[in-house]
Order: sequence, then structure tokens, then C-alpha cells
Amino acid sequence: MNAAARPASAAGRQLSLTTRLVLMVFALLVAGIWGLAARVAAVAQVDLGNALMQSMAATVRYVAADLDSNLQLRIDVLNGIAASIAPEVLGDPARILQILEERKVSKALFPLGLIVTNEDGIYVAEYPSVPGRLGASIRDTDFFREIMAGAKQAVSTPVIGRTSKQPLIRIGVPLRDASGAAAGVLFGAGVRSDVNLLGHLDQSKVGENGFISVLSPRDHMTVTSTVRDRIMRRLPAKGVNPLLDRRLEQGFEGPGVTTTSFGLEVLSVARRMETTGWIIVSAEPTAEFFAPIEALKRQIYLAALLISLAVAAILGLVLTRQLAPLRKAADAMRHMSGGEEPLAPIAVVRKDEIGELIGSFNQLALERIRLDAALREEVGAHKQAEAALNRALTSLQSLSERMTRAQEEQRRKIAFELHEQSGQEIGALMIHLQLLEAHCGGQEAQTHLQSARTIARLALERVRTMSLDLHPSQLEALGLYAALHGYCTQQAEEHGWIMHFDALQTSERPHRDVEIACFRVVQEALANVARHANATQVWVSLRRSDDELQLSVRDNGFGFDAGGTGERIGHAGLGLSGMAERVRQVAGRMDVRSSRDSGTEIEVRFLLDSGCSRV
Repeated sequence: MNAAARPASAAGRQLSLTTRLVLMVFALLVAGIWGLAARVAAVAQVDLGNALMQSMAATVRYVAADLDSNLQLRIDVLNGIAASIAPEVLGDPARILQILEERKVSKALFPLGLIVTNEDGIYVAEYPSVPGRLGASIRDTDFFREIMAGAKQAVSTPVIGRTSKQPLIRIGVPLRDASGAAAGVLFGAGVRSDVNLLGHLDQSKVGENGFISVLSPRDHMTVTSTVRDRIMRRLPAKGVNPLLDRRLEQGFEGPGVTTTSFGLEVLSVARRMETTGWIIVSAEPTAEFFAPIEALKRQIYLAALLISLAVAAILGLVLTRQLAPLRKAADAMRHMSGGEEPLAPIAVVRKDEIGELIGSFNQLALERIRLDAALREEVGAHKQAEAALNRALTSLQSLSERMTRAQEEQRRKIAFELHEQSGQEIGALMIHLQLLEAHCGGQEAQTHLQSARTIARLALERVRTMSLDLHPSQLEALGLYAALHGYCTQQAEEHGWIMHFDALQTSERPHRDVEIACFRVVQEALANVARHANATQVWVSLRRSDDELQLSVRDNGFGFDAGGTGERIGHAGLGLSGMAERVRQVAGRMDVRSSRDSGTEIEVRFLLDSGCSRV
């Protein structure tokens, strides 16, 4: 690098990242061509669309006005002839024929001639004469009924002529009697394809594939159309084409896009005729209508795309060069985070925002290295403390187990002393009191002796209850089932509960430690019910499977709220904690469920060791 290039490179490195980004964003303003392109395309679409729709609307108005003019001319001619037929000649077909001949109506207006019917719709006069036509009737046609009902004129939808076998259109006016009521019909008939009537529409064209149709809302029929297959066809049922429904029922004439019954999407406009109420619809396929707009939009977007690609290429080259130090720093950071390289500061290439970012990372890396060293020391200390805590916990659990066994043994001894010694002594005292009662004749002495016997009996019962609470003798002699059944029955009688005891007695007994733990859980659970639950019913269930003993104690009294079983055990007092500890010592699992409305249920599962079972 020469001397002139080195200062320029140094000056470039001194520029801030913000300045460089501003310069690059300036280049990105070229992308505004997309906004301009979209705006131009939108304006062109609106303007060209409006122009085309206005052209279509003008065409429809012209067609409607032309048809109205043609039909009104014929109606005026018919009204002139009808005015010349006086009421007194309505019953004279010969006179009517003479009037028709005198008027000499041009065949251009009514190529198939003029016809007069009486009030019953029967042909009574015609001009020119057509063999076999006189005597025919149109009584059952809507056209005739409409005029006889009071209409000033009527134009029928195309019908197939009896003699011409072609689609005909009848245009008629009423013949009135002296009272002004309709006494007959004067009408002229023309062929639909007559260029002087509707035939000129056959030569009309809207675009390449568009069409013009004349629709009759009253008859729900296509009167004529530039598409021959649609002439005299019924219109789609209501609901099939919502836009068509609006035009027929509400008279909507504005532009709209719809799909025809032939599956073609078209843009259409409409116009209602004054003379007949028919609707002129001009339609052009949307693909054809918007084709010029789409072509223009493609050209605009292509130019915008080329400019954008050029800007993107230039911007990519510039950003690649400017952000190269950042990319190198990112690679180094990735290797460090992946463990491929040790955490270490990264070299700062230039003093700009990227350099500041790398410098900040270096400070963070140094702080992280210091923290890692401190954390390793702390983790080591924590591991030592955790090991000591685990040893203490193990010792505490071992001590708890020894204390529980010692407590049970002490309870057993105290229960034995109470039952065997104190109980026998109190029993002997009762016997002596009974013997003494036989030798004392005074009433006062008898009263005192009876009171002494009652006190001795109550003391004996209390001693036996205390002995049972400390260590039930039935548990040793008869097993867990008998001990639980007797204890639950006693507690139910003492507290007034309805006890539901459900257990299956088996000859195979669990290990002694399991029996004691199970009994103590029931004992503590019933004590909690008595102290806190205010229950009326208690359910105790004991079930045994091949590998576990299942115990359940449930009440219908007051429960307590807690977030989870573990939390209940941890915070519900010494009772639940003691039960949980006893269950843990025999490798069991205890779950507690409680709520204030549904009472409390304690479920315990004791694992059975068949090698420790005894019969």
C-alpha cells in the first residue's frame, strides 16, 4: 500500500459505524422505486379501470336508450292505431281490418303484422292476413293478462311463434270500450333477430370475450344476448349470483365483479330500460379487462426488481467489507463458547463502534474469567458442605429410626406394666372393695364403697386405654387387622363417628415394623380427625397386593388448603411430619389430599418384603 492510500485507509477506520451506515442507508433510498412503482401501478389501475368502466357504462346507456327508442316508437304507433278504433267498432272485425289496412304500418316496425284480440284474447282481426292465425288465443299469456289488468302497454319476453317457429316479441296496447275499460288488445309481433328490434345486438361485441345481455326481472329470463347460447334461458336461482340478485331485485346498476353460471369471472355494469323494465348488462372477463394494467405493472415491477438487485449487490459488498472485523470477532466468540478455545480477549482492529463492542466483550471476558475462578472455589466449598450435610442427614435419619424403635419398645414395656401390673392391682382392689361391701352394713359405708368401686373401675378402664394407645396387645397376638378393627371401633364409639372399616384379613402378616408403622399412622390420623376435623363419618381401608400394603384414612370433616402434598406434609404440624417419617423408615410413600369442603384423605403404600413376612 502506498503512502497516499495509507492515510485514506486510516481515515476510513476512524469513521464511526453510524456514519458508514448512514451512507449505506442513503444508497438504500433507491429501494423507494418500489413504492413509486406500486403507486404508479395503483394509479394506472384505477384510472384505466375507471375509463374502461365508463366506456362500458356508456355502451350500456346507449344500448338501453336505443332499445327504449325502438320500442317506444312501436308503442306510439300502436297507441295511434288504437285511438282510431272507436269503442262502437270493437265488435266489427271487418271494420277493424279496414282501419288496419288504412294505416299501412311499415313492415320494418312489425314484420309479422298487427293483430287485434277481443276481451277473451281470441284473434279477431289481423293485417296482413296469415293463414290459420285468426281464431288463435293468447288468453293464457302474462302479456295479455297484464294489458287487460290495466297496463298502458306491454312487451312480452321472446316466445316461439306458432307459424314462424322463431322467437317472437309481442308489443301491445289495450283497446278500450266506452267506459274506458280494456275490451281487447292491439299488438304487433316482431322477430327477435330483426335488426330493427333486438337483432343488432347479435353483432355487438365487448372486448374479445365480453357480452351484452338483456334480462327480464319479471320473467327471470335472458331476453337476448350477444352470446346465442344464453338467449331465452332461465337466469340462475336466487343466491347463486348475489350481484345478479342485486341488479334484478334492487335495480343496482354500478360496476361489480361476479362469476357467471358458465364459470367465467367478469366485470359488469347495468342499465334499466324505461319502457319494459328490462335490464341491459354489459360484461367483460376480468382477465381481459385488467390485462393492459397487469402488463404495465409487470414492466414497472421488473424495472424495480433490477434496480433493487443492483442496490442489494452493492450494499452486500460494502457491508461485507465494513463488518468483516465483527464477523471475525463472532467466530472467535463462537469457538470460545463451544469450548474449542479458552476464553480470552479479542484483538481490536479499529476504533469504531465495532471496536467498542469488542472492547466491551474483552472486559466481560476478563470479569468472567475472574468469576469462574471464584465460582470454582465456591462450588468446591458447597460440595464439601453438601457432603457434610448429607452425612448429618444420614446420621439424623439413623438416629430417628433408632429413637422410633426405642420409643416403641419403651411404649411396649410401659403398656405391659400398665396392663399387667397396674391393671391387676386395680382389679384386686375392686375385688377387696366388693368383699368389704358385704361386711359393712351402714348406708353411708355402702355409698362410699360403691363410689370407690366406680372410681376403681374408671381407673382400670383408663389404664387399659392408655395401654392400648401405647402398644395394643392385639397387634402382637392377633395381627394388624384385629388391632386396627378394635382400635377403629373404640374410637368411633368414643367420638360418635360412623366408621366404615374395609379390610381383608389374611393369614400372611407383614413385617413387624410395617405393622407398627401402619397402626401408628391410623392412630395419628384418627387423633387429627378428633382434634381438628369435626367429622361425622370416617373411612379406613386396608388392601394388600403381591408387593405392597395400601392404607387409606378419609373423613368428611373440615380440611385445609395447601398447594401440594409435599407442602402439606412440610407445614401441617408434627402429626403429619411424624406419620411421614414413620412411613419413610419402612420405605413407604404417603400422599395427603385435603380441601376445606371435602375433608382430608391420607393414602399410604408400604412395600412388602416377602423375606421379612411371618405367619
